[in-house]
Amino acid sequence: MNVLITGYEAAPFYKRGGLGDVMESLPKALGKIGIEARVVIPYYDDIKEKYNFKEEGEFTIRFESVVESIGVYSSLLPRTKIPFYFLDNKKHKFISDKRGKDKINQFASFNLAVVNFIHWVSEHHKWIPSIVHCNDWHTALIPLILKQKMKLEIPTLLTIHNLNYQGIGSLKVLDLLDMRDEETKEIKRGKPATEINVLGEGIVHADLVSTVSRSYAKEIMRDYGKNPIAAFLKKREEEQPKIDGKIIGILNGIDYDVWNPATDKSIFHKYDTNNWETGKKDNKDDLLKSLGLEDRPTFCFVGRMAKQKGLDILIKTVDGLDSLNINMIILGVGDPIIQETVLKLAQKYPSWVRAEPIYSEEFAHKLYAGSDFIIIPSRYEPCGLIQMIAMRYGTIPIASKTGGLQDSIANGKNGLLFEKGKSIRLKKAIKHALNIQKDMARYRKMVLSAMRKDFSWDKSAVLYKKLYEEMVK
Repeated sequence: MNVLITGYEAAPFYKRGGLGDVMESLPKALGKIGIEARVVIPYYDDIKEKYNFKEEGEFTIRFESVVESIGVYSSLLPRTKIPFYFLDNKKHKFISDKRGKDKINQFASFNLAVVNFIHWVSEHHKWIPSIVHCNDWHTALIPLILKQKMKLEIPTLLTIHNLNYQGIGSLKVLDLLDMRDEETKEIKRGKPATEINVLGEGIVHADLVSTVSRSYAKEIMRDYGKNPIAAFLKKREEEQPKIDGKIIGILNGIDYDVWNPATDKSIFHKYDTNNWETGKKDNKDDLLKSLGLEDRPTFCFVGRMAKQKGLDILIKTVDGLDSLNINMIILGVGDPIIQETVLKLAQKYPSWVRAEPIYSEEFAHKLYAGSDFIIIPSRYEPCGLIQMIAMRYGTIPIASKTGGLQDSIANGKNGLLFEKGKSIRLKKAIKHALNIQKDMARYRKMVLSAMRKDFSWDKSAVLYKKLYEEMVK
């Protein structure tokens, strides 16, 4: 079976979030069980600056009533034989940080290019996809274009990694695609109706819709009653009342070739489950020395500085922890206001709080290896990979009870869960963690349980394979 996977980003070529990891790891896991997956993403300038891929050919699309040339570039995923393709719009370059309507139009153009790329790769590489696997709103127009514009009977799976990003834009995007309003199922808003919800279109046109944890699948149906997306979810259920109308939850995994303390070249000292106590102590010593911190129980935060990630909850909690004799290290970039608040927090408590407002994969690895606990105070978390990575490195997660966090953390066994949105609950969980660490027998048991938990892609890949097989029956 052949599966074409497409999305906004794909590590290692271009990564800005967890989707990038998924786009790199899932094709490898599928290959182990007999699924031939290939990946296609935009050829951003950021990629061109770092890589120099050879152009394999080109084809044309008609967008904005103009014929545009699309260049096809490719590379094998490092250490694999999996082809990754990069599409380059030679007139309107694909730019990674576009905003507003320009971003909507850019990804509409990319979606049209992906559908036409199916013809190109079938003809030039003799490879015909059995399934097109789309990810998030950036590729959510593909099911609509395939069915209504190109009349191609290729099943589509849309995976939602974050429902709050929907791609709401002008209905004029249909004119750019040379499509009529009646060919879509958009639920119009306003008088006159002028908007289209791109993710909503994907939800109602895709053959199957999935998300990245079972709990988030339930939350989507339960918690979005007042959200613009609710009408699309309801419409899908009404039109496809059987299993096809449901949102299916499959937990993401992590790539053990990348996230493995026994082989990780980015950490100070390698270790595994046999020597983890010495390994983590040595990593912690070097980490704290590099930051000018004393040897104390060390907590960290790794992630985007965004409201979703609960930084305000962490900041409020840290203000009440001065007496606990701990270290707190915060790594991430994002909202400038949140970043500034975090920097002020570090200035307020210079002896035990460090703020690193940067994007650094290498430093993140060092934090996972050298910290005792990682705090994940998310308001919602569709899946979350950070808790899985931290557990792999023997760093105990203290996380909100939501989405994929509660699906992957066994409270009191390999991590701690607290009621989301409550700083008083987080403070209590931190104190509980310190008490557990003093009980060395319990702490050792918890660390080993975390490190031995299997978060590889193997199980998830099998579930995706079953979905694909159902779709081509």
